Order: sequence, then structure tokens, then C-alpha cells
Amino acid sequence: MVGYERIDSENREDTPSSYSTLSLSDRTEELSLKWKISTFVMMNLCLFVSYGLFSLPGSFLPLYNLDRNIPIVTTGVILGAVPFCYIFICPLVAKLLDRYSSKGLLLLSTGLVSIVTLGFATLGYVKNNALYISLCLLLRVCQGITGGVIDVVAFAVTAKMFPSNIALTTAIVETSLNCAIATSPYIGAKLYESMSFLMAFVIPAAAILVVFLTSIVCVKDVSCRKSDTDGSSKGILTDFLIMFPAWHCAFCQTLLNFYIPILAAYTEAEFGKGAVFAGVCLLVNTAGIILIAPFLGQLMDMFNPYIFFVISAFTLPLTYLFLGPSHFLLGLLRPSTTQLLVVLALIGLEMCLACFPSLIIMYDIYKVRYRKMPQSAQNLITSIYCASFPVGAFVGAVSSGILSQYLTFANSTMTMGILAVVESFVLFGFCFAVRRLKNRTEQSGEVCPILKPSPTQDMEIHYND
Repeated sequence: MVGYERIDSENREDTPSSYSTLSLSDRTEELSLKWKISTFVMMNLCLFVSYGLFSLPGSFLPLYNLDRNIPIVTTGVILGAVPFCYIFICPLVAKLLDRYSSKGLLLLSTGLVSIVTLGFATLGYVKNNALYISLCLLLRVCQGITGGVIDVVAFAVTAKMFPSNIALTTAIVETSLNCAIATSPYIGAKLYESMSFLMAFVIPAAAILVVFLTSIVCVKDVSCRKSDTDGSSKGILTDFLIMFPAWHCAFCQTLLNFYIPILAAYTEAEFGKGAVFAGVCLLVNTAGIILIAPFLGQLMDMFNPYIFFVISAFTLPLTYLFLGPSHFLLGLLRPSTTQLLVVLALIGLEMCLACFPSLIIMYDIYKVRYRKMPQSAQNLITSIYCASFPVGAFVGAVSSGILSQYLTFANSTMTMGILAVVESFVLFGFCFAVRRLKNRTEQSGEVCPILKPSPTQDMEIHYND
């Protein structure tokens, strides 16, 4: 197993301050636990409303657009614009964090989310379909930009405030995101059916406005700015070992999003159960992530996170082969509603094992490679991690559409399961390469693990009033 260790608080005085992941200036003040928790909670609420808003129309916009004689393909492009924008905006946010206030970026983006949501509410009054589609795309692009900013800022600030609990806090943030994705389509559908297209956006916009106003008071401006002594971070993008956890995360998200567009058609054909049962299946799938994520995050902070990487490499491909199930498993397991629900719940659990350690492992490898973590590098790594999720979502949806044209649900999921097996061998090779790198670093007498904070790491964080 890849070497990984922590340093206890009583030994921190022996750790060189140059190894700190924080950029502390002369004006350094203690950020109390109260302010840490307050900022962390509001960051999660901002993420919740951001992700909730781009997921909200997914349940009713296709029906509304069909009533306007807009093809479902066009609706798919409109809904897919947000994750597509995430792919490109997340790396750019790292540059913004190098220069600007994290609180300012958060408040600006959250405020714009509220305005964009009100913009959607007015689209019901646009009668021309061409203009309506153009405005929908424009507003969805704005959602993608603002959501990407909130996403990266939240992860970067969280890592800065809780450097010794990165896996746990990452898991909590991911839980917030998945709660939003799981609940917002239902909320949107209820508002649309019981009230109107207008109120389906006005009420959420009002909720976002409350979060925005609360954030002004309850969020501290934790500095994530680039230090004058920070070197170039360009090497990160070409470093296989640093980038692989993000690629692995993107691949896992591809698996997660692959079956979503074709699940309703499969349950209808196989079990005679349509969209409602498919929605229950996806809720069970997401519930597995929501319920287990904080617990797994705590374990990842306590133990070697590479262990969870390796466990997922064994279990996720095997579970995915049972999703169809694959033809060579039909003698062991026949398709049933129980089989489908259990497999989807297990996939949700294994996604946590596969994805949540990625950020802390990327930090770890960078620290081993370069001995210290400048703030600009931490911002860039965080943005790459955030971008890996929409990349996987986009690739998963596209590949699902292509394979479903030629293969059955069982054969298409089997194909993806076989690709997951191949990717697992690459992951084992990655772990072996990291172990060799750490062995060389230890033999040269250099400090190897990343999570050896300086004496100030857990106590002081620079923030602006």
C-alpha cells in the first residue's frame, strides 16, 4: 500500500514552516471555530442552492417545452449547458482566487444565481420559440459560470480552514451537492404542477436571496490569494500522478451518469415500471452517497486514503457488471427490481470510496513532488478536482446516448463495466508509481507526506475583515 502518515499535534513544532499549505501574511489572526463553522455552513448552503437551481428544471422543463413544440433534443442541450460550462469555468476560477477575495466571489456568484433564476421565471412570457431557446441557453450558461465559481471557492476555502480534515469536509460538501441534486427536481415538479412555471422559479429565487443576505453576515473572507513567493503551477497539468486522481474521479462520474438517461426506458421495458420507478431507483442511488459520505470522510481522514482508492478499484467494476446484469452473470442473477435497487445503492457507496479521496491524494502527491504547497497550486488542484465531476457527467450522458442506439441496457452497462476493469489496472499501476516516488523521497531524506502541517496550520488562517 502507498505510504501515508500524519503528524500529531505534539510533534508539530518539529515540522518546517515552509511545508505549510497556507499562505500566512504578517497580518495573521486566529479564526475561531465559530467563524469556521459559520463560513462552512453558509458555503454548503450556497452550493446547495446553486446545484439545486440547475437541477430544478430537469423534472418539468421537458414537458413544458414539449407543450411549446420544442424537440426533446433541444431541451437536452439546454439542460446540458450547465455541466458543459463547469468544465471550462472551474480552472479559470483558480486564477480568480489567486487575485480576488473568496467572499467577494462567493457573494457575487450567489447574487447572480438569484437574478438568473428570476430571469428564467420571465421566460414564460416569451412567445417566440427561437428567442425562448436562445434566452434559455444564455441563462443556463450563466448558471454554469456562477455555479462553477461557487463550487471551486467552497472547496478551496474548506480545504484552507480544515487542512487536517479534508476528506471529511469534502464528503460533507459532496453530501450537500447530492442532496440538492436528489431533491430539487421533485421540488420543481411540485411547484410547477401545483402553481405555475413562473412560481417554480420565483420561490427558489427568494430562497437564494435569503441565503445571499445571510452569507454577507455569516461568511468570513478566508484568503486564498496567491503569494508573491509562489512559483508556477503549470507543471500540475502535465504531471500524470497528480492528474490521475482527477481522471479517475471523472471516469467514475462517467459510470454514474451513464445509466441515468436510459434507466426509465429499461425499467419500462423490463419490469413494466416507468419514470416514477426510475426516479425511485435514482433516489436510492443518491441516498447511498448522502447517507454514507460523512462517515467515509471521517475514516479517510483517520486512515490511509489510498486504501479506499484500491477497495473501489476492486468493487466498483464488479458491481457495475451486475447492473444489467451482464449476460455471463445471468445464471447467477436474473434481472429484478430488488436486484436493480441493491446494485444502485452499492454503486452510490462505491462512488464515495472512489471519488472522495481524490482531492486529498492530489494534494499529497504535489507535496511529495515539490515539498511545499503554495496557495496558487492548491487553488489549481482544487479547481481540477471540481471540473472532473462535470467532465464525467458530460461524457457519461454522451456515451450513454451513443451506446444505447446499438446495445441493450445489459450489454451497454457490461461494456462500461469492462472499461472499469481496465481502468482499475491503471489505478493499481498509479498506486505502485506513487509508492516508488515516496520511497525515493524518503531515501533522499526529504519530508514525504503532505499532511504534516506547520505549527500554525490548524490554528491560524488569514482573513480579511
